[in-house]
Amino acid sequence: MHEFITQSTIRAAPERVWQILTDAACYAEWNPEIVGIEGRMALGERIRARVKIGGGAIRVVPLRVTAFVAPSRMEWTGGLPLGLFIGRRIFTVTPGDGAVEFRMLVQMSGLLATLMVKAVGNRQPEIDSFSSALKVRAEQDQRTT
Repeated sequence: MHEFITQSTIRAAPERVWQILTDAACYAEWNPEIVGIEGRMALGERIRARVKIGGGAIRVVPLRVTAFVAPSRMEWTGGLPLGLFIGRRIFTVTPGDGAVEFRMLVQMSGLLATLMVKAVGNRQPEIDSFSSALKVRAEQDQRTT
């Protein structure tokens, strides 16, 4: 299994961070890694994410929302038949003292996981850009409300 993890302390209410994460239509406004999402964020729903890969190429990734516990945890899962490749994104929002701890874990598993990781390259910079952009968006919105 290959894993990429990012986290950030965000000075905003958990509900605000959750609202940004679950507003599929607005990803293009703030997210440099996932530049668009079609579909609705709810348990069992199918979504299609337009994901920017290392060299700037955009890949459309079909996913299913496999966990949705507002405002603390969401999971997206996709992959290939027969478990040859499973990609999973797990988002957690944990309230703290005047802030939240955001964490995103990206897991790639299955027989073809190593080949998929080689094909897309090191995902860590893109994963970190997601976390940083979420922090900026949530804190900026917090100041304007």
